[in-house]
Amino acid sequence: MNNLSEKILKAYSINKDIKILVNYIKPSFLFKTNILTPIHLGRSIAKDPSKDGTITQDDLKWLYDNCIGDDDFNENISYTNRRVGFLTGTYWAYKNYDKLGNPEYFGSFGYRRLLDPGFLINLQNYDLILPKKKDFKFETLKSQFISYHGEKLYDMTIKVFSKIHNSEQTELKKYFEDTKGYFDELYIMKKELFFKFCDWIFPLLFEYLKEPQIILNNNDYRDIGFIMERICGYYFNKLTKNKNLNYCETDVIITQQIKVNKKIINEKLLTNLRKNIN
Repeated sequence: MNNLSEKILKAYSINKDIKILVNYIKPSFLFKTNILTPIHLGRSIAKDPSKDGTITQDDLKWLYDNCIGDDDFNENISYTNRRVGFLTGTYWAYKNYDKLGNPEYFGSFGYRRLLDPGFLINLQNYDLILPKKKDFKFETLKSQFISYHGEKLYDMTIKVFSKIHNSEQTELKKYFEDTKGYFDELYIMKKELFFKFCDWIFPLLFEYLKEPQIILNNNDYRDIGFIMERICGYYFNKLTKNKNLNYCETDVIITQQIKVNKKIINEKLLTNLRKNIN
């Protein structure tokens, strides 16, 4: 456990009426407190080797021992996780909110990305907490999306969105023409906002699931996941325009970054040592 992880764990251990799902697909540092609730995404796939051969039995045991599963209710969408991403966990919370203790605030993090906990001090002053926007400066959200994931996926994004939320199609396209946007599907919001968000986004998700899958570069199957990351960004941006809502933006903490950097440094040191020994 590194110092950064220890500090995060301590900060998210204070007694507040808030629950945050920390989404896992494999073992990592365990973020688990009275606020942070680890959830294993895609459990219905991972526990069946014939469907998903990417996880070992030891890893699966760790996930069962430390996390709730996104497949423990009849209407679960766990089986879509490899295509959909975080929203299989969000759907679990939407349908099982009472199992979280019916908190006043709900949030969603990834095991590698969390929001800086400083907002907790003044939590009662806010309806919504978001990560700081990413600024691509010289390209729009649309051009960035197309350059990373292809025009075919962008066209599907707009086409399906217009079926469910046609009255907002112009606003979505306007958002895509901006150079700044919300990413990573990180948020904390009041309970009533969370349920409105779910009522808005899940009919859209189910419509996207009807579309033939687009396999991206390097055999990446997360076509809907990348779409929904942008759609969530649009929705959060829309919320910030509501003058009746109080919101703040905070930094994103990337917990794996330090480990990766240390690993790179250690590999360089070992290489130099081997040369000197030789």
